[in-house]
Amino acid sequence: MLSRKITDGTEFVVFDMEWNQPMPGKEYPFEVSRLTGEIIEIGALKYIYDNGELIYKDSFSTDITPVKYTKLHYHVKKVTHKKNADLMNGIPFKDAYTSFRKFCGDAILVGWGSSDPSMLKMNLEFFDMNPRLDLFFLDLQPIFSLFAGLQGTQRSVEAAVDYYNIDKNEIFHSATADAHYTGAVFEEIFKHNKPSAVISAISSSSIDPDVPSDFSFVGPECLDGASAFATSGNFMKNCPLCNARLNVKIAPFRIRKSQYALLECREHGELFSRTRVKKNREGNYYAASVLRFATQNDYWLVASKKEEFDKYGEKGKPAEKTEESDNET
Repeated sequence: MLSRKITDGTEFVVFDMEWNQPMPGKEYPFEVSRLTGEIIEIGALKYIYDNGELIYKDSFSTDITPVKYTKLHYHVKKVTHKKNADLMNGIPFKDAYTSFRKFCGDAILVGWGSSDPSMLKMNLEFFDMNPRLDLFFLDLQPIFSLFAGLQGTQRSVEAAVDYYNIDKNEIFHSATADAHYTGAVFEEIFKHNKPSAVISAISSSSIDPDVPSDFSFVGPECLDGASAFATSGNFMKNCPLCNARLNVKIAPFRIRKSQYALLECREHGELFSRTRVKKNREGNYYAASVLRFATQNDYWLVASKKEEFDKYGEKGKPAEKTEESDNET
């Protein structure tokens, strides 16, 4: 399974990172796409789950001296309130990561948004270190949206802090402060909801960042939309990891210009499917499909679309009665 079961004694490391970016227009002696951001700070809090409660255990914080992007990008400087001189106060990335990884142990990483694990893996690979994290990861943002009744929307950690009336004693956009605020939101989610419901949500939404979770398909040109939709059929039949036949949880249905489904691999878990038919410059149709291991956002999206389809059919809810709701991620 690509998710992890939560039991008493499970540890969570809520973490955040800040990274510097390459200066626009500057030439570097390497391909910038290999390092779109160089990590300059890691902050984290460790919690342990015990008998329905999330209990604070320890904290971690370190500054990292960059060796490739040694001058702060203007946007990073504005957001983090750091100065160029601050970059010299850190330790080498290798030492910082070694300490952080020891701090994590076998915990589940928790972050706000999904970008931190991929950025961490990019830095590890660029600096010739093992890019495998060997840890599960949970994006807390859709978990917050789920329990706040805000499914389908993306909210900042500051918005979540305001939602729970958490004191704002630190400036946002330092890794240490944002890890603290994310941890505080995590605690509030447990306090205000049934632990069993929270555990169910985070168990089904934790992912293995070392395993691909998103897969895409672009079909051949077709003369009509129906033919284009049909070309994606084989793409949806088998698990992209083990090639096992997928079971159908929610059968494919079309609403407006998109087709949705929820599928399941017995070995790797549930997958969300969406196919859109588009036109190219020549006026021909083609299918663009996404297949990914489902998270809370995907469960909400396919369920809400299915409810709309069952009530209004393929055309969906009339436009004059609703705004277009295809805010898909």
